[in-house]
Amino acid sequence: MELIKKGAEAELYRIMYNGRPAVLKRRIPKRYRVPILDERIRKTRTRREARLLDRARRAGVLTPEVYSVDDRRMEIIMEYVPGERAKEYLLRTGDASLMKEIGENIARLHSSGIVHGDLTTSNIILTERGLYFIDFGLGAVSHSIEDFAVDLVCFEKSFIATHSDIAEDGWAALADGYSSFSEAPRVWKRFEEVKRRARYL
Repeated sequence: MELIKKGAEAELYRIMYNGRPAVLKRRIPKRYRVPILDERIRKTRTRREARLLDRARRAGVLTPEVYSVDDRRMEIIMEYVPGERAKEYLLRTGDASLMKEIGENIARLHSSGIVHGDLTTSNIILTERGLYFIDFGLGAVSHSIEDFAVDLVCFEKSFIATHSDIAEDGWAALADGYSSFSEAPRVWKRFEEVKRRARYL
């Protein structure tokens, strides 16, 4: 196995699965948590992520196909998606217009009751087929306007920090794409409220 990434929540390995390039995602134990609680959290997040990946695909958002789920070993084996992360593409090209398509995809997720939980340009891959959204490990099923707004607030923070040179144009393009969601006006209103609360705290 080839280690691709070691994050706070999981390790990613590139492997072969039934003759196909694949990614194995293994959730790692957290020593600061009570063992029985840690196991429950990792098991729940493993199952949930697999379900969210499938749900997003059915909503019309490209995600890696899930090949296998083992919640005893806290592992998911999924399709390997070759391509360039949106983060590197935007830093290289400054093409803020890509954010409109990203906004359209987020609208599809939210319309289908999916909160990604970790929206960043590092979790979007550009491929010949289109944009793939990955890493739903902190995601959830929700139809709450508040949850959608928080999803976008977190994305805005990371977007401005990473892509400050195109922040204004890029976020305007995302808002344009997100407008395809029927509840977008309510979400944006709550988005501003969430930001005000955060500033106050």
